[in-house]
Amino acid sequence: MVHGEPRLTLRVARVMSPVTVLGPGRRVVLWVQGCGIGCPGCASVDTWDPDGGTRLDVVALVGQIGDLIGRDGLDGLTITGGEPTDQGEPLHELVTLLRARRPDLDVLVFTGRTHRVAARRAPRLLEATDCVVAGPYRRDLPPNGPLVASANQTVHLRSGAARERYAALLEDSLAPGLQVCVEDGEILLVGLPRAGDLDRFEAGLAAAGVRLEGVTWRP
Repeated sequence: MVHGEPRLTLRVARVMSPVTVLGPGRRVVLWVQGCGIGCPGCASVDTWDPDGGTRLDVVALVGQIGDLIGRDGLDGLTITGGEPTDQGEPLHELVTLLRARRPDLDVLVFTGRTHRVAARRAPRLLEATDCVVAGPYRRDLPPNGPLVASANQTVHLRSGAARERYAALLEDSLAPGLQVCVEDGEILLVGLPRAGDLDRFEAGLAAAGVRLEGVTWRP
C-alpha cells in the first residue's frame, strides 16, 4: 500500500482460532464473505451474500489475526469463504502485512475456482500463498484425500518448503476432517465434511434432544 492511499477493507464472515483440520498444525482461519460461485451442497451458504458479514479495515484485521497467532502459538493462516479470489487485493495486503510480522507464517487458500482461473483473477494473492486448494465443490465426487472436499479439487504446493510441510498431512488417510467448537452460544462444525455428514450431525443432535434453530449449509 502506498502512503496516502485509502486503506483497504475486507468483507469478513468470521475468524476462528485455533483450528486443526484446515491445514497442517494449529491455525487461524479467516472466512471471507461473498461468493459468486454458489456450489450446490456447499457447507457455508451463509458466506455467499456479498452484502453480509462485516466490513473490516485490513490493517485492523492484521492486528486481530496477529494477536491470535501470538496468543495461541499458531503455525499458519487458512483463508476460505465465501470466495477469496473475489477479494484478492485486500487479502494480498493482509498476507503481506502478516508476513512482515511473522515471515515463516504458512498461508493456505481454498478457492472454488480452478487454479488457472483463480491465478488469473487474483494473481498476487496466489503468489503470496504456500498452498492453494482449487476447484468447485462437487457433492457427487467424494473426496479422495485430505484437504479436498470433492475428488475434482486440486492441491497446489508452491515451494519445496511447502511440500515438506504438507507431506505428512497429505499422506495421512485418517486425517480428521471435522472439528466441533462452541463459541458465543453457537455450535461450529469446522472442516471439510463428506456428503451427508452435516445432515447426520444435525440428526444426531436431534436424537439427543438438541434442536438447531438455523444451519449455515441451508439458505
